[in-house]
Amino acid sequence: MCSGKGAPGISTTLSGKSGISDKVALLTLAARILSQRRTRVPGIVLRVEGRPHAGRVALITGGGRGIGAATARLLAREGAAVAVAARTEEEISSVAREIEAGGNTAIPVLLDVTDEDSVSAAFEKARAGLGPVDILINNAGTPGVPLPVARTELSDWRRVFDANVTGAFLCAREAMPHMVSGDWGRIVNVSSAAARHPMAGMAAYGASKAALDQLTRVLALEGEPHNVAVTGVYPGVVDTRMQEKSRAFPPDLIGKQLYRMFQGYSDFGMLRAPEEPAELISYLCTSEAARLNGHIIRLEQLEALKE
Repeated sequence: MCSGKGAPGISTTLSGKSGISDKVALLTLAARILSQRRTRVPGIVLRVEGRPHAGRVALITGGGRGIGAATARLLAREGAAVAVAARTEEEISSVAREIEAGGNTAIPVLLDVTDEDSVSAAFEKARAGLGPVDILINNAGTPGVPLPVARTELSDWRRVFDANVTGAFLCAREAMPHMVSGDWGRIVNVSSAAARHPMAGMAAYGASKAALDQLTRVLALEGEPHNVAVTGVYPGVVDTRMQEKSRAFPPDLIGKQLYRMFQGYSDFGMLRAPEEPAELISYLCTSEAARLNGHIIRLEQLEALKE
């Protein structure tokens, strides 16, 4: 398992001649720079030719919308039989029907990742309908309400950790035995750069994603002898319902700094389409991606992965 240094990120402080001291101004500037940089990056396609996931069974948590739904559609087009798993039956049924209408295989699976019995039942339904799970995408999660630690309720803290960390643990625990016995498996944990870059008001979310990254590394060590590769993804700021909800928080609740940051993601064109991280996730589910076991991959590193 490789453990090289992570790629450099954007500094959270500027000094010298710039004269920028306000963090909101810095975030706005960073948003503008990243937006301009993205327009110069050529289109990236990591997809392996043909149907690289043929014969595999994938379970995707948070599969009813956003990154999860985009990943479900892509994995199905590339040959996987997909269990679209989430709490909202209408959403997962819609995604599964769309996949089936395209001539591919999918079933909706009700799942609350924070409930141990629900996780067990979801994997059993996937096994009964499609076969044992070879590919697990731990995508379900929540940002919680972005508040300072002094104003964060213990119940809210636990809710974020249950969704973002405990849910991934429960699903991985359910998936690993078959993957190990079959000498092949792929687990991709959808994390966030908030795990590495602290922001005021984001303690629960950032800490939970940092914990998820460490879970990824430990699972990678445990899975490596059995050809089970476990990776993490920093998808960037994606145009999802979670971002819509973040923009809807009033500034008198979350503070002007976070409010302006959430608005700036949209105003400065930083929002990515869910299909972009789905491409990376799909690649990490291939046999080729075993070399990346234990790594946490940022979407901006796609160019390097092509080489």
